[in-house]
Amino acid sequence: MQKIRWFFLIVGIVLALAMALQNNEPADIRLLWLDAQFPLSVLLIVATAVGFLFGALLTASMLRSRKAAAKAKAAAKPESKPKLEPSPSNPSTDSPL
Repeated sequence: MQKIRWFFLIVGIVLALAMALQNNEPADIRLLWLDAQFPLSVLLIVATAVGFLFGALLTASMLRSRKAAAKAKAAAKPESKPKLEPSPSNPSTDSPL
């Protein structure tokens, strides 16, 4: 399973880089009062990297919350079981040995 995951990750990175490097025309970027001009390939690489980072962070936070929920569930499970305590013996009914 791990090899398949690595395979698709590497193929995705290679395809994203190939697409980005073939698109090297300049592109204008305007954000509020800032104007800039970058090659389209740089913008595609940055957008791909930002998307990858957001996905990785979201996945990490989801896994962390799942582990915390499982840990809380495991900690709460023994408390929910009633404890069986031996009944106190009645001295008047005990027979001497």
